[in-house]
Amino acid sequence: MEEKRLDRRTMRTRKAVFEALAELMTKKELRHITVQELADKADIHRVTLYKHFMDIYDAYDQLEKMILSELGIMITEYGVNPTFEVYGVVCDYIRKNPTYFKMIFSPHSPTALYWKVQNMVEGLNRMLWSESFDVAMNDSRIDSVIRYHSNGTLAVIGGWVTSDFAEPQAFVVDILKGLDRSTQAYMKALLKG
Repeated sequence: MEEKRLDRRTMRTRKAVFEALAELMTKKELRHITVQELADKADIHRVTLYKHFMDIYDAYDQLEKMILSELGIMITEYGVNPTFEVYGVVCDYIRKNPTYFKMIFSPHSPTALYWKVQNMVEGLNRMLWSESFDVAMNDSRIDSVIRYHSNGTLAVIGGWVTSDFAEPQAFVVDILKGLDRSTQAYMKALLKG
């Protein structure tokens, strides 16, 4: 019983640190955040922070890996399907973790994180669309369409996040579904011709 309790405590501490770090990074660059500032924001002692992370950069690296991993799993789990369920699931995840996504789209966030998200989305789109259309995706025209689609998807999501979720989630999901339908129709036409 004690072991489970410790695991939950560890998970709560890590989540508090991740939330605090993401929130601080919406206001300033990682290199300007101190260990004490992060510990205070997470409402933990500095020593506790060092029990879980080597330093702020380690905490950031683990946060980044967690976000990329969870997004990647969601996208591959739902794949390309006619109902475009993935958008609802991803938007739900974003709404449950708004601080992480405000950090990603913040001007203070390392641009490398945004590019990692963009490259992951692009790579997963390439893999999923290759399976869906049953074709090798090595044509430069197809690469351009996938790049356009991936960047457009992130632009819509980024606008929604930076507007502090001004539009209802259903509105964003409908926009993304419409863009997906149009892109897939274009892709089918491109592959025929």
